Parts: sequence; C-alpha cells; structure tokens
Amino acid sequence: MQTLKDSDLRYRRLFDAAQDGILILDAETGVITDVNPFLINMLGYSREEFVEKKIWQVGAFKDIEASQNAFEALQNYETIRYEDLPLKAKDGKLIQVELVRNAYLVGNEKVIQCNVRDITDRKQAQDALLKREALLRQRPVWDHLTGLFNRLYMEEILERELLRASRKQLSLGIVKLNVNDFKRFNETHGRAAGDAVLRKLGNFLLKYVRREDITCRYGGDEFIIVLPDASRKVTWERAELICEHFKQFELQFNGQALGTLTFSVGVAVFPEDGSTSASILRVADNALYCAKGERHRVAVAK
Repeated sequence: MQTLKDSDLRYRRLFDAAQDGILILDAETGVITDVNPFLINMLGYSREEFVEKKIWQVGAFKDIEASQNAFEALQNYETIRYEDLPLKAKDGKLIQVELVRNAYLVGNEKVIQCNVRDITDRKQAQDALLKREALLRQRPVWDHLTGLFNRLYMEEILERELLRASRKQLSLGIVKLNVNDFKRFNETHGRAAGDAVLRKLGNFLLKYVRREDITCRYGGDEFIIVLPDASRKVTWERAELICEHFKQFELQFNGQALGTLTFSVGVAVFPEDGSTSASILRVADNALYCAKGERHRVAVAK
C-alpha cells in the first residue's frame, strides 16, 4: 500500500512540474478529470473551466475540427497527433501547439491523456526561414559574369550551413581566393579581356570543387568557396589543389596569350576560427592577406 502511495505521489509531482500541458480525460465520456498547472498558465483558463467539461466544450479546443470524432477514435486505443495546431487562449491569443492524445488503461479504467506542447517559437522561426527563402527565390542568386552564386546568396547560404554544422557538430571550411594584381591586368589588357578571364575563372573553379561545395563571386576579383563538412585539413588540401591546377590555366583573349595570373588564398574553418559568418569570413580574409604579404599561395588561419 505504501509503495502505491509513493508511486502516486511521484506521478503527481511529475504531473504538476511538467513543462508541457497535460489533460486527463475519462475515455468513456470525454470528460476532463485533471489538468496540470502548465496548461492552465498557457491558456489562461482556470482549473474549474477545464475539469468536469468535455474537451470540445473548453474554449481553447472549440475550434478543433472534428474533435468529437478524434475522441471516438481514441476510444479504440488509437493515438492522434496534431503537428501544428492553433489553440485560442482565454485572452484571445492564438498559441501554436503540438498535441498528442493517447488512450491507455489505469487499472481497469481507460483514460485519455492529451500532451500539449507550445511550439510558437519554433513555428515563428520556421515561418521566418520560409519567408527568407521565399524572398531569396525572388532575388537573383547568380553572378551574371562568372555563372557562380553571387555574394547575397552566399551570405544567406553560409548562415544556413553554419546553423546546420553547429546543430550536427560538424566542421565547415571557408576558402577565400583573390586574383593577384588583377587591377594591373585590367589596365594592361583592357576591361573586356578582364571580364573574359573572370568568366573562365568561374568555369575553372566549378571544375575543381566538390559537388556539395558552394562557390561564389564575392566581388571584383575575390571568390569564396563554402565547404560543408570539411575539416581544416580537407579545406587546406582543396585550396592547394585549386592553386596547383591554376598553374595550367591559360589566359587568352581574341586568340592572344595574356600571360599568367596567380591566386592568394586564405583558409578558415568553423568552429575553430569563428562561430558566426562575420567572424569566420574575417579570419579567412586575414589569412588571405597573410598569404599575399608572405607570398604564400595558401595561408591557414592560426
């Protein structure tokens, strides 16, 4: 008997302290027999406005379509889940919830338990992400000259990849490339020749990156490659490979050879070199200028 009392006490403590809303219903009648404090605070209805009423008689649940049919389904031991359900609090505020109903036996009595989780913040974050993606789809994402992604798209995709890497505890590589002395090249050979070289550079970079990498023209003669799931070693090796193949890059315009160009390259890796897009790009930029100053092809953030 004491063991049973202790078990009931533990259950009651868990019920009252739960950080999700909980309703207990009589499975035969649909009458609410218990409600926990979290749900009372969430929806603003008093305990008296819940208990001894059927769930579809409580204001917050009146707008649930076919709630009586759902209750009847649960009488057959079915589980019902609402992934994205708006409940109306007593003050009129709509609260997005995830609601799961389960039917089970307590002794010889069948009861229905409804677990109600507030997902308003999650829903708002999802809606904001969908809105950003919709706006992004309406904006140009390509650099018209090189055929690579443009800077705006890269900034959006970098934010997304950093969130994914953080969530899954993965690394993320950044390679920033700058064509050395490109201004002088333009002055010597003309803007049209320079544009032709940039177009070829776009094709060249796409040839030597992995399929999952995101390559963009960051601006002028600067390019950025985002390498998902790439360690510092892998990112450095890819940067070295690009520089090695760039030695065979032929510069021609209108059938005339234009000499050679070289890259300076900076490498940075999440999370070691920064946790935000701004910080990791800054580190990659600093590494690039170290490569220029020390005449190294590739400089890795230290």
